[in-house]
Amino acid sequence: MSLADSDRLEARRQQVLDAAAECFHKSGFHGASMAQIAKTAGISPGHIYNLFENKEDVIGMIVEREQAELLAKVDAMQRADDVVQAMLDQVACGVESQLAGSDTALRMEILAEAGRNPKLAMVVRNADVQGREKLGSLLGAALAQRNLYREPEEVQARVEVLMALFDGLMLRSLRNPTIDRETVAPVVARVVAMLIDRQVPGNDEPA
Repeated sequence: MSLADSDRLEARRQQVLDAAAECFHKSGFHGASMAQIAKTAGISPGHIYNLFENKEDVIGMIVEREQAELLAKVDAMQRADDVVQAMLDQVACGVESQLAGSDTALRMEILAEAGRNPKLAMVVRNADVQGREKLGSLLGAALAQRNLYREPEEVQARVEVLMALFDGLMLRSLRNPTIDRETVAPVVARVVAMLIDRQVPGNDEPA
């Protein structure tokens, strides 16, 4: 396969993923058929099976695509001259992403299906492992720039809190869709700064 053909195939695959995300948001994972996804993508139902095995495969690729975008952002922050500032600069964007209504509905649909589907659950959990490892490396680099050292277990505990913070915003957006992003983002930034610069209360060193 030539490079041009490969690029066209990848573009068509991304087109289907975009269409699937739209269909899953409107109709749910089980309500959206492959025929509906194909129609939304503007391709034939037969052709979609040349790109994906089934809906499970499609939703797994959606998870992997979002994960790749997240890991690319983490890599960019870790390459920054000031890792701490790079992390803080991304807070508002992260808050906005977690509170975006259409994205939230799709993520919740994926998590709900993962709770019923062991194969998809494995995809979601593998993505979580990757995310935790990358964020652990990022947080370690941020601490190092502050001449701070924390045991690996402590760093991972802070990563869990960081991930819970942003995952929690996603859930809160469903309960309270009127969350004021401009007010919340600076508070989240202060929590992130605390996770980087200060000891967790209860440790021997002063907070």
